[in-house]
Parts: sequence; C-alpha cells; structure tokens
Amino acid sequence: MTTIEFNNTIVNLEEQLKVYAYKLTSNREDSLDLFQETVLKAFVNKTKLNHNNLKAWLYTIMKNLFINAYRKKIKQREWIAQETNSNLGKVNVSFENPHSQHNYKDILKKLECLDDYLKGPFKMFLEGFKYKEIAEHSKLPIGTIKSRIFQGRKILTEQLVDYA
Repeated sequence: MTTIEFNNTIVNLEEQLKVYAYKLTSNREDSLDLFQETVLKAFVNKTKLNHNNLKAWLYTIMKNLFINAYRKKIKQREWIAQETNSNLGKVNVSFENPHSQHNYKDILKKLECLDDYLKGPFKMFLEGFKYKEIAEHSKLPIGTIKSRIFQGRKILTEQLVDYA
C-alpha cells in the first residue's frame, strides 16, 4: 500500500473512528485526543501494520490505547488514595514550645481512648511494624489488621481536627 493510499484510507475512516472513540470515552475532547493518538501511532508504525485490513488495525490500536490510558488512570487514583491514607496517620510533633508538648500528650490520650481491638494494631503500626508482622503477632488476617488501622486512623483524625 502506498503512502497516498494509506492516507486516503485513514481519511475515509475518520468519521467512523471518531464515533468509536466517543463510544469508548464518552467525552468529546478525550475522543478527539484518542483519535489523534490512534492516527499518529498508525503513521509511526505504518511499516508494521497489516495493510490488508487497515480498518481492523486502527480499531485495535484505538482500543488498546484506550485500555492503557484507563489502566494508567486507575493506578494514579490508587497512588493518590494510598498517599492520602498514609499521610493521615502521620502526626508532626515538635517540642519547640510548651504547647507542643501539651498537644502531644493530648494526642496520646486520644490514642489511649481507642477501643483495645483498634489500639493494639494501631500502636504497633505507629511503632513501625508492617501489616504482616502485626497480623502474625495478633493471629488475625492481614485484611482485618488493615481495616482496624484504617478505622483507628479515621477516628483519631476526626477527634484531632485541631491538630491537623
């Protein structure tokens, strides 16, 4: 297939590809971006493509680009959620003034007020133990430990709003 034939085929398929891109993304701007990425990838890899069924190749490229972008978004969301959760458990404590030491004592009191089933795993977590180590020590499933630490963190975050 010559370059002119290749270009003409893509131009003839443009509307169909844009419709398919919109079905995948449900967003006009994203669908146009996806269409452009597909055409760009087709041009860059023109020598590798099966020109006998160019339409199928273009649809496959578009679908794969969409899936890869979707997976990337999911990973970004997971990373952001993980960073947010890990920052909730961190309390910045310094003893630069007498009020700081008093605040630290208040935080420890709130920690001691947690139910025992939450307090034990949460304290071990703050001491630097890994989830697996806490689970083995407590003889509980790792999912239960993660849940209890999350619950403890959530309760303390709500109770210590003034110290955030």
